[in-house]
Amino acid sequence: MTNDEKYQIGLTTKALIPVNDPIHRTKVLDETGEYMLSKTCKQLLEEACIRELSTFNGSLAAVRKLFPYKQLTPLVISRSQAIIAFPTSSPDDYSCAWIFSSHVHTSHTLATVDPTSMLIHFKDGTFIPVKLSYYSLEKKLARAAVIRNYCLESPLVFA
Repeated sequence: MTNDEKYQIGLTTKALIPVNDPIHRTKVLDETGEYMLSKTCKQLLEEACIRELSTFNGSLAAVRKLFPYKQLTPLVISRSQAIIAFPTSSPDDYSCAWIFSSHVHTSHTLATVDPTSMLIHFKDGTFIPVKLSYYSLEKKLARAAVIRNYCLESPLVFA
């Protein structure tokens, strides 16, 4: 694990996980490795949205205007690259992790340990445990897929 305060969310970002540490506040899972950062998940997401000429709240508002997702709304970080992340709980919760849907391969329940826990398996073979029910995770993945398809199929129009 490395410390890279210049890290930017992009196509290779798999997940942002909050950590309880006096120095580091986010663990980033990326195809290139794992990073510990002093910024919060929300700060990293805000910076990524701003690079795409939007804001965290503006992106959520736009998705809510186009789709009937009023809570736990997926976040469009980059429409042109279809980078979509979804929260594991309310974005205002300290424990809210963000999963980048295009990297999710499958999930398995950890029902023998805790019926509200899942393992999210990424396409590169790595996995993480999350506190979500199977139904909730599938619903979040389906929402993210709908938004991703919208991003890929709806042309960007500049008048």
